[in-house]
Amino acid sequence: MSKENEFFPKDFEFEKLVKKARKRSLIKMTLISLVISLIVLTGLYLLGDTVMKMKMEKETNFDSIWNEIIGANVEEQGTTYNYSPTTATAKTKLVKKVGGVPIPWGEQEKVFTILGTSTLITTDGPSGSGSIEDERIPLYYHGERVVEFFHPQVKYKQIFDDRALLNKIDDNSVVEMAFSFDKGYSIEEVNQVFKDQLAWYWVDTFSKDDIKEHNELNKNERFSKGYTINGFEAYGFQYNQHSKAKQASNFISILEAIKEEGGNYQDEAAEIFNNITNQGKMELEPKNLKIIGVVVTGKPSDLKKFSDKSMIRGAILGATTDQY
Repeated sequence: MSKENEFFPKDFEFEKLVKKARKRSLIKMTLISLVISLIVLTGLYLLGDTVMKMKMEKETNFDSIWNEIIGANVEEQGTTYNYSPTTATAKTKLVKKVGGVPIPWGEQEKVFTILGTSTLITTDGPSGSGSIEDERIPLYYHGERVVEFFHPQVKYKQIFDDRALLNKIDDNSVVEMAFSFDKGYSIEEVNQVFKDQLAWYWVDTFSKDDIKEHNELNKNERFSKGYTINGFEAYGFQYNQHSKAKQASNFISILEAIKEEGGNYQDEAAEIFNNITNQGKMELEPKNLKIIGVVVTGKPSDLKKFSDKSMIRGAILGATTDQY
């Protein structure tokens, strides 16, 4: 059949127009898809960034509040934030104030992502070195001694008393020392004895099961020198010389607030609350807090006046520094 006789003769110009239209349509659809994808990705990124910042604000707030009641004589100095396109890092500096002199006490670092996750960057904890024959292996952190405590209802293999070391330290230095008591005392009773050098109260947050566990640990032959509570694990609150200061009330308020909504600390706060109140059988108020130890600071000569206090069951030297 000849081209002249074709029923539908080909129109090459029309075919070119169709191909060109298809190409334009494909390019248009591709551009629209790219724009939509960019808008969606940007929206997701902004949403993730907002979620990350909200999570970081909430968690760092919880961390800051929790740091007020854990760690013997440790307080926050400030938090810095570093941002990248997909992450943010919060670094919180901790210090000890010994005789009014701040001593750096490490950092807490958390990394947050736009995926809504957070990771605590763990740092080295307290450690000690020595031989099995050593009578005592003190714990150190950042080159300074770490305070340790002895619970009044736990039987230890040996309870140490570092008060004799005060005679070997120059009086141009300032030191901290942790005193563990023979029983629980009221805040007023503790203030009467230690007020001038008082820095921090150790609150009894142990349950009967905790005491049983610690007694069993101290019977364990693997712990040849005994199992103590180091300063990183102790709960309590700072002493403030201001007459209107209410640190005990602040300690209670923190526990109650974190118990209700405290993120990762909620269960721990609830457990402490129940231990102090005997499973809710008594009110959580300052007069019902049992103080079973303190941290005192000052010059060696200032702390020697506590050498004859019968309420002191154990005494552990902590951080030391020059007074000037």
